[in-house]
Amino acid sequence: MASVLYAAGAAIADAHEDDIWHACWVPGTHRLASAGSDETVRIWDAQSGECAGTLRDGDYAITSLDIDAQGAQALTASMDHKLRLWSLADAAANGGAASPTLTIDAGPINAWKARFVRAQGGEAEPLLAASSGRGVVGLWSARTGAAVRELDTSRQKFLYALAVSPDGAKIACGGVGGQVFVFDVEAGTLGCTFSGHSDNVRSVAFSADSTLVLTGSDDKQVQLHDARHGSPVATLLGHHGWVLSAEMHPTGAYIASGSADTKVKIWDVAQRASVETHSQHAQAVWCVAWQRSSDEAAAPRPMLASVGEDRAVCFYDPVLA
Repeated sequence: MASVLYAAGAAIADAHEDDIWHACWVPGTHRLASAGSDETVRIWDAQSGECAGTLRDGDYAITSLDIDAQGAQALTASMDHKLRLWSLADAAANGGAASPTLTIDAGPINAWKARFVRAQGGEAEPLLAASSGRGVVGLWSARTGAAVRELDTSRQKFLYALAVSPDGAKIACGGVGGQVFVFDVEAGTLGCTFSGHSDNVRSVAFSADSTLVLTGSDDKQVQLHDARHGSPVATLLGHHGWVLSAEMHPTGAYIASGSADTKVKIWDVAQRASVETHSQHAQAVWCVAWQRSSDEAAAPRPMLASVGEDRAVCFYDPVLA
Protein backbone atom coordinates (compact mmCIF):
# COMPACT_ATOMS: atom_id res chain seq x y z
CA MET A 1 0.00 0.00 0.00
CA ALA A 2 1.33 3.45 -0.89
CA SER A 3 2.21 5.47 2.16
CA VAL A 4 0.06 8.54 2.83
CA LEU A 5 0.51 9.36 6.52
CA TYR A 6 3.99 8.01 7.17
CA ALA A 7 6.92 7.19 4.91
CA ALA A 8 9.50 4.55 5.75
CA GLY A 9 12.62 6.38 6.88
CA ALA A 10 16.00 5.26 8.15
CA ALA A 11 16.54 1.69 9.29
CA ILE A 12 19.33 0.42 11.53
CA ALA A 13 20.20 -3.19 10.67
CA ASP A 14 21.73 -5.41 13.36
CA ALA A 15 21.03 -2.75 15.98
CA HIS A 16 21.37 -5.44 18.66
CA GLU A 17 23.01 -8.84 18.77
CA ASP A 18 19.68 -10.63 19.28
CA ASP A 19 15.90 -10.02 19.19
CA ILE A 20 14.80 -6.46 20.06
CA TRP A 21 11.70 -6.55 22.22
CA HIS A 22 11.25 -2.95 23.34
CA ALA A 23 11.50 0.62 22.11
CA CYS A 24 10.79 3.86 23.99
CA TRP A 25 11.44 7.46 22.99
CA VAL A 26 13.24 9.89 25.27
CA PRO A 27 10.58 12.63 25.65
CA GLY A 28 11.18 15.85 23.78
CA THR A 29 14.10 14.47 21.75
CA HIS A 30 14.94 12.48 18.62
CA ARG A 31 16.52 9.74 20.74
CA LEU A 32 15.06 6.23 20.90
CA ALA A 33 15.98 3.59 23.49
CA SER A 34 15.81 -0.08 22.52
CA ALA A 35 16.37 -3.30 24.47
CA GLY A 36 15.88 -7.03 24.24
CA SER A 37 17.43 -10.44 24.66
CA ASP A 38 21.07 -9.32 24.30
CA GLU A 39 20.96 -7.78 27.82
CA THR A 40 21.63 -4.22 26.62
CA VAL A 41 19.82 -0.90 26.32
CA ARG A 42 20.98 1.20 23.40
CA ILE A 43 20.13 4.83 22.74
CA TRP A 44 19.80 5.83 19.07
CA ASP A 45 19.82 9.21 17.41
CA ALA A 46 16.92 8.96 14.96
CA GLN A 47 18.33 11.71 12.77
CA SER A 48 21.87 10.35 12.35
CA GLY A 49 21.27 6.66 13.04
CA GLU A 50 24.22 6.67 15.44
CA CYS A 51 24.28 4.92 18.82
CA ALA A 52 24.39 7.67 21.46
CA GLY A 53 24.78 5.44 24.54
CA THR A 54 24.61 1.92 25.95
CA LEU A 55 23.60 0.31 29.24
CA ARG A 56 24.34 -3.34 30.03
CA ASP A 57 21.76 -5.03 32.25
CA GLY A 58 23.70 -7.99 33.67
CA ASP A 59 23.54 -11.39 31.99
CA TYR A 60 19.81 -11.74 31.51
CA ALA A 61 17.41 -10.76 28.73
CA ILE A 62 15.56 -7.49 29.30
CA THR A 63 11.81 -8.10 29.46
CA SER A 64 10.77 -4.44 29.77
CA LEU A 65 11.99 -0.90 29.13
CA ASP A 66 10.51 2.47 30.07
CA ILE A 67 11.76 6.08 30.11
CA ASP A 68 10.45 8.59 32.63
CA ALA A 69 8.52 11.72 31.59
CA GLN A 70 11.54 13.94 32.27
CA GLY A 71 13.79 11.89 29.99
CA ALA A 72 16.32 11.46 32.80
CA GLN A 73 15.94 7.82 33.82
CA ALA A 74 15.42 4.40 32.25
CA LEU A 75 13.65 1.52 33.98
CA THR A 76 14.37 -2.09 33.01
CA ALA A 77 13.07 -5.47 34.11
CA SER A 78 15.05 -8.61 33.38
CA MET A 79 14.74 -12.37 33.54
CA ASP A 80 16.70 -12.34 36.80
CA HIS A 81 13.52 -10.85 38.37
CA LYS A 82 15.19 -7.52 39.06
CA LEU A 83 14.04 -3.96 38.36
CA ARG A 84 16.82 -1.49 37.65
CA LEU A 85 16.82 2.29 37.44
CA TRP A 86 19.46 3.93 35.25
CA SER A 87 20.63 7.46 34.56
CA LEU A 88 20.44 8.21 30.85
CA ALA A 89 23.28 10.67 31.31
CA ASP A 90 25.43 7.72 32.42
CA ALA A 91 24.51 5.83 29.23
CA ALA A 92 26.02 8.58 27.12
CA ALA A 93 29.05 9.21 29.31
CA ASN A 94 30.29 5.78 30.32
CA GLY A 95 30.13 3.62 27.21
CA GLY A 96 27.98 0.90 28.76
CA ALA A 97 29.97 0.69 32.00
CA ALA A 98 27.38 2.55 34.10
CA SER A 99 25.78 0.94 37.14
CA PRO A 100 22.10 1.13 38.07
CA THR A 101 21.13 3.90 40.47
CA LEU A 102 18.61 1.54 42.12
CA THR A 103 18.09 -2.25 41.96
CA ILE A 104 14.99 -4.03 43.28
CA ASP A 105 14.80 -7.83 43.62
CA ALA A 106 11.12 -8.44 42.93
CA GLY A 107 11.27 -12.22 43.45
CA PRO A 108 10.64 -15.07 40.98
CA ILE A 109 8.44 -14.11 38.03
CA ASN A 110 7.44 -10.86 39.75
CA ALA A 111 8.96 -8.38 37.30
CA TRP A 112 7.98 -8.93 33.68
CA LYS A 113 6.72 -5.57 32.42
CA ALA A 114 7.70 -2.47 34.41
CA ARG A 115 6.59 1.15 34.20
CA PHE A 116 7.15 4.49 35.88
CA VAL A 117 4.06 5.74 37.73
CA ARG A 118 3.79 9.51 37.48
CA ALA A 119 3.31 11.05 40.92
CA GLN A 120 -0.07 12.70 41.48
CA GLY A 121 0.51 15.97 43.32
CA GLY A 122 3.68 17.58 44.60
CA GLU A 123 3.96 15.47 47.77
CA ALA A 124 3.02 12.15 46.21
CA GLU A 125 5.52 9.31 46.24
CA PRO A 126 6.83 8.44 42.74
CA LEU A 127 6.31 4.74 42.14
CA LEU A 128 7.49 1.89 39.94
CA ALA A 129 5.03 -0.78 38.81
CA ALA A 130 5.75 -4.30 37.55
CA SER A 131 3.51 -7.10 36.34
CA SER A 132 4.05 -10.68 37.47
CA GLY A 133 3.41 -14.30 36.60
CA ARG A 134 0.87 -14.68 39.42
CA GLY A 135 -1.79 -12.14 38.48
CA VAL A 136 -0.42 -9.34 40.64
CA VAL A 137 1.05 -5.90 39.88
CA GLY A 138 3.65 -4.83 42.42
CA LEU A 139 4.33 -1.21 43.38
CA TRP A 140 7.64 0.05 44.77
CA SER A 141 9.03 3.41 45.81
CA ALA A 142 11.07 4.93 42.98
CA ARG A 143 13.22 6.68 45.61
CA THR A 144 14.07 3.86 47.99
CA GLY A 145 12.99 0.64 46.27
CA ALA A 146 10.75 -0.27 49.22
CA ALA A 147 7.65 -2.33 48.44
CA VAL A 148 4.50 -0.22 48.72
CA ARG A 149 1.58 -2.54 47.90
CA GLU A 150 0.19 -5.01 45.37
CA LEU A 151 -2.73 -4.73 42.97
CA ASP A 152 -4.33 -8.17 42.79
CA THR A 153 -6.40 -9.33 39.81
CA SER A 154 -7.57 -12.41 41.81
CA ARG A 155 -6.48 -14.51 38.81
CA GLN A 156 -3.35 -16.62 39.07
CA LYS A 157 -2.34 -15.89 35.48
CA PHE A 158 0.73 -14.45 33.81
CA LEU A 159 0.45 -10.72 33.07
CA TYR A 160 2.34 -10.07 29.83
CA ALA A 161 1.22 -6.46 29.43
CA LEU A 162 1.22 -3.40 31.67
CA ALA A 163 0.49 0.31 31.18
CA VAL A 164 0.18 3.39 33.38
CA SER A 165 -2.13 6.21 32.33
CA PRO A 166 -0.35 9.48 31.48
CA ASP A 167 -2.06 11.19 34.43
CA GLY A 168 -0.71 8.50 36.77
CA ALA A 169 -4.18 7.65 38.09
CA LYS A 170 -4.73 4.24 36.50
CA ILE A 171 -2.81 1.03 35.82
CA ALA A 172 -3.99 -1.47 33.22
CA CYS A 173 -2.69 -5.02 32.82
CA GLY A 174 -3.51 -8.13 30.84
CA GLY A 175 -2.09 -11.47 29.84
CA VAL A 176 -2.99 -15.15 29.69
CA GLY A 177 -6.68 -15.71 29.04
CA GLY A 178 -7.47 -12.36 27.42
CA GLN A 179 -8.84 -10.39 30.37
CA VAL A 180 -7.75 -6.79 31.02
CA PHE A 181 -7.82 -5.21 34.48
CA VAL A 182 -7.82 -1.46 35.19
CA PHE A 183 -6.85 -0.31 38.72
CA ASP A 184 -7.12 3.00 40.54
CA VAL A 185 -3.55 3.66 41.71
CA GLU A 186 -4.30 5.90 44.70
CA ALA A 187 -7.14 3.75 46.06
CA GLY A 188 -5.46 0.46 45.15
CA THR A 189 -8.79 -0.89 43.93
CA LEU A 190 -9.94 -2.59 40.74
CA GLY A 191 -11.92 -0.07 38.71
CA CYS A 192 -13.08 -2.30 35.88
CA THR A 193 -12.26 -5.43 33.92
CA PHE A 194 -13.14 -6.49 30.39
CA SER A 195 -12.79 -9.62 28.29
CA GLY A 196 -13.03 -8.52 24.66
CA HIS A 197 -10.17 -10.76 23.48
CA SER A 198 -10.42 -14.50 22.93
CA ASP A 199 -6.69 -15.13 23.49
CA ASN A 200 -3.71 -13.79 25.41
CA VAL A 201 -3.23 -10.03 25.68
CA ARG A 202 0.30 -9.00 24.64
CA SER A 203 0.02 -5.22 24.72
CA VAL A 204 -1.80 -2.59 26.79
CA ALA A 205 -1.60 1.20 26.37
CA PHE A 206 -3.59 4.31 27.28
CA SER A 207 -4.64 7.23 25.14
CA ALA A 208 -2.91 10.54 25.84
CA ASP A 209 -5.95 11.83 27.76
CA SER A 210 -6.07 8.61 29.88
CA THR A 211 -9.70 7.88 28.89
CA LEU A 212 -9.16 4.89 26.57
CA VAL A 213 -7.34 1.56 26.91
CA LEU A 214 -5.77 0.08 23.78
CA THR A 215 -4.97 -3.64 23.63
CA GLY A 216 -3.34 -6.11 21.24
CA SER A 217 -3.78 -9.86 21.43
CA ASP A 218 -2.86 -13.28 20.12
CA ASP A 219 -6.37 -13.31 18.59
CA LYS A 220 -4.92 -10.92 15.94
CA GLN A 221 -7.15 -8.05 17.07
CA VAL A 222 -6.54 -4.50 18.25
CA GLN A 223 -9.25 -3.24 20.59
CA LEU A 224 -10.22 0.04 22.27
CA HIS A 225 -12.17 0.16 25.53
CA ASP A 226 -13.35 2.93 27.83
CA ALA A 227 -10.87 3.16 30.72
CA ARG A 228 -13.50 3.99 33.33
CA HIS A 229 -16.14 1.36 32.69
CA GLY A 230 -14.44 -1.11 30.33
CA SER A 231 -17.11 -0.72 27.68
CA PRO A 232 -16.00 -1.55 24.11
CA VAL A 233 -15.24 1.31 21.73
CA ALA A 234 -13.72 -0.35 18.65
CA THR A 235 -12.29 -3.60 17.30
CA LEU A 236 -9.70 -3.40 14.52
CA LEU A 237 -9.12 -6.40 12.24
CA GLY A 238 -6.38 -6.82 9.64
CA HIS A 239 -3.31 -8.47 11.12
CA HIS A 240 -2.59 -12.11 10.23
CA GLY A 241 -0.56 -12.92 13.33
CA TRP A 242 -0.40 -12.13 17.02
CA VAL A 243 -0.57 -8.40 17.74
CA LEU A 244 2.50 -7.88 19.90
CA SER A 245 2.33 -4.11 20.33
CA ALA A 246 -0.16 -1.28 19.86
CA GLU A 247 0.13 2.39 20.75
CA MET A 248 -2.10 5.41 20.18
CA HIS A 249 -0.88 8.55 18.41
CA PRO A 250 -0.62 11.52 20.82
CA THR A 251 -3.57 13.24 19.11
CA GLY A 252 -5.74 10.13 19.43
CA ALA A 253 -6.41 10.13 15.69
CA TYR A 254 -4.29 7.08 14.82
CA ILE A 255 -3.09 3.79 16.24
CA ALA A 256 0.13 2.00 15.32
CA SER A 257 0.44 -1.75 15.76
CA GLY A 258 3.12 -4.37 15.25
CA SER A 259 2.55 -8.07 14.72
CA ALA A 260 4.07 -11.50 14.36
CA ASP A 261 2.97 -11.22 10.72
CA THR A 262 6.00 -8.84 10.30
CA LYS A 263 3.78 -5.83 9.49
CA VAL A 264 3.41 -2.41 11.05
CA LYS A 265 -0.08 -1.02 10.56
CA ILE A 266 -1.43 2.48 11.06
CA TRP A 267 -5.14 2.69 11.81
CA ASP A 268 -7.48 5.67 11.53
CA VAL A 269 -9.52 5.67 14.74
CA ALA A 270 -12.50 7.55 13.27
CA GLN A 271 -12.69 5.22 10.28
CA ARG A 272 -12.04 2.11 12.41
CA ALA A 273 -9.80 0.91 9.57
CA SER A 274 -6.20 0.26 8.62
CA VAL A 275 -5.04 3.08 6.34
CA GLU A 276 -1.40 2.09 5.98
CA THR A 277 0.71 -1.08 6.13
CA HIS A 278 4.51 -1.07 6.31
CA SER A 279 6.69 -4.09 5.54
CA GLN A 280 10.14 -2.96 6.67
CA HIS A 281 10.72 -5.94 8.97
CA ALA A 282 11.64 -9.49 7.93
CA GLN A 283 10.40 -11.09 11.16
CA ALA A 284 7.98 -10.41 14.01
CA VAL A 285 7.52 -6.78 15.08
CA TRP A 286 7.78 -6.75 18.86
CA CYS A 287 7.22 -3.08 19.57
CA VAL A 288 5.99 0.15 18.00
CA ALA A 289 6.43 3.56 19.61
CA TRP A 290 5.37 7.11 18.76
CA GLN A 291 7.79 9.94 19.46
CA ARG A 292 6.97 11.59 22.80
CA SER A 293 6.64 15.26 23.76
CA SER A 294 8.04 16.65 26.99
CA ASP A 295 6.97 19.59 29.13
CA GLU A 296 9.66 21.67 27.40
CA ALA A 297 9.51 20.35 23.81
CA ALA A 298 6.44 19.30 21.83
CA ALA A 299 6.36 16.71 19.04
CA PRO A 300 3.31 17.92 17.04
CA ARG A 301 4.10 15.58 14.13
CA PRO A 302 5.74 12.62 15.88
CA MET A 303 7.93 10.07 14.20
CA LEU A 304 7.12 6.38 14.59
CA ALA A 305 9.61 3.63 15.42
CA SER A 306 9.43 -0.15 15.34
CA VAL A 307 11.75 -2.94 16.48
CA GLY A 308 11.65 -6.67 16.05
CA GLU A 309 12.96 -10.18 15.95
CA ASP A 310 15.11 -9.31 12.91
CA ARG A 311 17.27 -7.06 15.18
CA ALA A 312 16.34 -3.96 13.17
CA VAL A 313 15.26 -0.53 14.35
CA CYS A 314 13.02 1.17 11.78
CA PHE A 315 11.87 4.78 11.69
CA TYR A 316 8.86 6.26 9.89
CA ASP A 317 8.64 9.95 9.01
CA PRO A 318 5.35 11.89 9.08
CA VAL A 319 4.09 13.00 5.68
CA LEU A 320 0.46 14.05 6.10
CA ALA A 321 -0.14 12.92 9.70
